[in-house]
Parts: sequence; structure tokens; C-alpha cells
Amino acid sequence: MNRNPLNQIWILFFILLSDFLAQIVYFYHLYYTPQHPFPMLRSTLLMGTVFILFLVSFILLLRKPRVGFFAMMFYLCLEFFFYLWNIIGSGVRPEYGWFFHFRDRDPVLWAVFAIGYLSFFASGYFLALLLYQRKNLT
Repeated sequence: MNRNPLNQIWILFFILLSDFLAQIVYFYHLYYTPQHPFPMLRSTLLMGTVFILFLVSFILLLRKPRVGFFAMMFYLCLEFFFYLWNIIGSGVRPEYGWFFHFRDRDPVLWAVFAIGYLSFFASGYFLALLLYQRKNLT
């Protein structure tokens, strides 16, 4: 694999990984209580499954580029369109508007939402990069 796309892929990997870490911070900041120390099992399984899909697709991309390309494309489409759906959904509601999370005064929530938006843009860029480098990767 060409060195320049590989460097970009690693940077994007850490951006997307930070989004998973931000979700943990988000839970503990908003929902943690001594009576409720862990997230609901369904939420944990869903987030864990998405995290495993992310790690497996990234490892496959590095080791078996052809299979990894399609696995990573699948993951990135999930990530990108999930955030796009949420942004469009909140943008059409008059009481919220586009990127309404940045109006939050809580610095922890502001940082978590900023990481989420960065992850949205990074996943879109990553999708474009993979499509552009398709011949080098497959």
C-alpha cells in the first residue's frame, strides 16, 4: 500500500477510535449513578458489535486489502449515514437546527459532540479516500 494513504488511514483510525472512547465518557457523564453503574445490556451489545466491526474491518484492510476494503466500506457507510441521518433529522426541526449540540454549555458534552461531528466528517473523507485508492487497495 502506498505510504501516503496508509498514514491517512492511521490518522482516521484514531479519529474514529476516539468516537468510541467519547461514547464511554458520554455515558458516565450523563447516566452513571451508583444505582445504575453500567449501560443497558442492549446498548452495550450494540456498541460492542459496532466496535468489533470497526476493529475487524480495519485489521482486514491492513492485512487483506481486498476483503478489508469491502468490510471497511460497510462500516464507514454505517457510520457516515448514521451521523448524516441525525444531522438532517435535527436540522429540519426548528427548535434544534444544524449542529445544535455546539450550543451546549457543558464542556464535556461539547467535546463529546465535537468528536462525534469530527468522526462524521472523517468517515466521509475515509469513504472518499477508499474509493479513490480502490485500485491500490484491491
